[in-house]
Amino acid sequence: MKPPAASPTATSTKRQTSLAGFFTPAGSAKKSRTEAAPRPVGRDDDDEPVAIAGPSSGTKRKLGSAEDSAVVRNIGVEEETPEERPSPTDEDTFINYPPRTHPSYRLPPRPDYNHPIPIMPPPPSLISSLRFNTSPRIITSPADLDLLYFNRFIDPSGARQLTKYLLEAMPWYRVNYRTRMGQDIKTPRYTTVFGKDATPLPWDQYPKWSPRAIPEILLRLMQKVEQVTGETYNFSLVNYYSSGTDSISYHSDSERFLGPNPCIASISLGAPRDFFLRHTEHKTNGLPVQKFNLHDGDMVVMRGKTQHKWEHSIPKRAKAEGRINITFRKGVVQYATENYLTYNVGTGPMFRWEGGKMVEKGYVG
Repeated sequence: MKPPAASPTATSTKRQTSLAGFFTPAGSAKKSRTEAAPRPVGRDDDDEPVAIAGPSSGTKRKLGSAEDSAVVRNIGVEEETPEERPSPTDEDTFINYPPRTHPSYRLPPRPDYNHPIPIMPPPPSLISSLRFNTSPRIITSPADLDLLYFNRFIDPSGARQLTKYLLEAMPWYRVNYRTRMGQDIKTPRYTTVFGKDATPLPWDQYPKWSPRAIPEILLRLMQKVEQVTGETYNFSLVNYYSSGTDSISYHSDSERFLGPNPCIASISLGAPRDFFLRHTEHKTNGLPVQKFNLHDGDMVVMRGKTQHKWEHSIPKRAKAEGRINITFRKGVVQYATENYLTYNVGTGPMFRWEGGKMVEKGYVG
């Protein structure tokens, strides 16, 4: 099927931001995970993050108290405890994943179904480097917030190789689209998406967009995320924030096509970046913005009522460097596939990572 007609928007500005500063040689000096976050740009919110004792301390606070109102989290600073040390992947388990009986991801006709380019398999060195922290911290305050935070969910060595692989292997897009109100939008980040909703509609029967099979490396990550969250998924959205001017404004993933209480698992790779959440009724209930500084390999899982009661954003930051974000989620109706392909692939040109920068490759896929 042909995709929808292209929106009459100007071609988005290409960002040529390298991650050369992030891929440092082994043994070189590393920046502390506790260094101060960069200053906000433009109108982004309030103060910079400060470290506090995590929710694992067991101390209970009265919601709305002065202590609770002052809470701002910088969750990138905790030290690993023995039970948090990463564990290796289980190669034998992955051989049988995903099973044909997977409750959410219906297997494609072939592993590379509808890929616009050949996606090279992950090298053995990358697979062997992937080790995971499977012990989360649970965050359930302020009101209606329900998060799992995995400090260094992916071990730094594996995370660094994974970032490099994803940049080089994936097709990337910078989507332009028109809103219902006629406003032309240029997506301020690079995007790509794989997966299919949970309906039994065959892969080749979608009227507007044909879904794309989830590549091996993302399936490996999805399997591990399912193990630690107890949820199942069928979509993987991948964003690349090329610089501090790439961002995403406050929003929630509360669409009906994700089911009643969506569970969104979000993995950060690359340079540190601020992650903010604000309550949907913050203007009346006075709850403060929750501020997190996510580091290479961290994972935050938003579950329960979080998507209905909280909005999240990645604000602009003047000195931020390249960052990749991988999310896993579950679409339950056919429109999920159409929506994700429309806003994460679109009808504009594809970009590829070449020579340390994104290069436009024309209208392919």
